[in-house]
Amino acid sequence: MRKNIFTLLIAAAVLFTGCGKSLEKMAKEKFSSLTDMAEIGTVEYTISKIIKASDTKFYTIGDRKILFSCRATMKAGVDMTNFSADQVKIKDKEITINLPKPRVLSFNMPPEKAHLEYQKVGSLRFDFTAEDRNNLLRQGEEAILADAENLGILADAEVNAKMFFEALLAQVGFEKINVVFNEEEDE
Repeated sequence: MRKNIFTLLIAAAVLFTGCGKSLEKMAKEKFSSLTDMAEIGTVEYTISKIIKASDTKFYTIGDRKILFSCRATMKAGVDMTNFSADQVKIKDKEITINLPKPRVLSFNMPPEKAHLEYQKVGSLRFDFTAEDRNNLLRQGEEAILADAENLGILADAEVNAKMFFEALLAQVGFEKINVVFNEEEDE
């Protein structure tokens, strides 16, 4: 996180320098330096999730139930790897910048943040194996990632990226700033 903040501060400092140059030339140079950052993280969520499983089959006697609580960290923002200065249009003191839609940049659910809360195994059943538990936690990760849009993280990332670029470009000297997010084509 500190590395991201440090990189962001360096990029901001680079964007604010450049006395005596035209706005267009300054902006093009600054956006070229932004692409070196690759990703601009604009939001981080900490998500708590309950993962439960119940294994009751008609041909078994007894049941198996398990419940985990876990915490995960998800970061979202703008991926600048394919960004180029061509995606910046400048006319007088107006600038339009076309950015890719925000996406999930990183996801981390460390094992130490997953806790077994409850387990019940019938006397005629086998315990949950380590592989069973890992599969359940993996399903929990997949459920969180699949629900990223509904959690609002991508919408928040877009709002924050827009505010970041508007503030940055206003300090460079632009009076009208248009930040547009384009749908990325599936690869």
